[in-house]
Amino acid sequence: PMVSEVREKAVTVEISNTGDRAEYVSIALSRVLNPGVELADESLESIGKTLQPKLYVAPFKLQLAPGQSKTITLKPLVKIEQEQVYRLDIKPVVSLLDPKLKTIAGNVVVNLAFSALVRHIPVQETSTLTIKCEAGGGRFFATGNTRAHVEGVTVNGEPIDPFNVYPGVPLLLKGARISVPDQPECIAAGPAR
Repeated sequence: PMVSEVREKAVTVEISNTGDRAEYVSIALSRVLNPGVELADESLESIGKTLQPKLYVAPFKLQLAPGQSKTITLKPLVKIEQEQVYRLDIKPVVSLLDPKLKTIAGNVVVNLAFSALVRHIPVQETSTLTIKCEAGGGRFFATGNTRAHVEGVTVNGEPIDPFNVYPGVPLLLKGARISVPDQPECIAAGPAR
């Protein structure tokens, strides 16, 4: 799955090797410090560098034979009060010193890595949204303890794609007139003179 949710109990993710040779895989879990931004702008903190991690992944490495599947476990270590977001990165480890790879000169070897989003969600969920109009647009705040999924928004009369706002990470949407269902229309204040 591209998104997994972890609550009070451990969750598993299955990975499979559909290729015709053995794969060595590394598994890393990092907390997203600024969820809701574009992927290229994400700021990550590896759980290996965290003093008191709240979520754990096992194993960190594994080997998959052709056609084999294995399970990765995401285990919550403590109850949380506010949603936290993580990136689960699964990457093949390629050794250029492998004698088998030396015999395939002239061929192309493709190994695919993937990244999944992991939402660590508190037991009691509340999702609310507040919008504050300011110069140049509207600032969106998730005022509950989980993300607020926002859809049906128009900016200057044009619809935009749905997006998420996470607790503690306000999001500025630029535009002169912002309409959100079930919210008062936000008409951006002009610059101070």
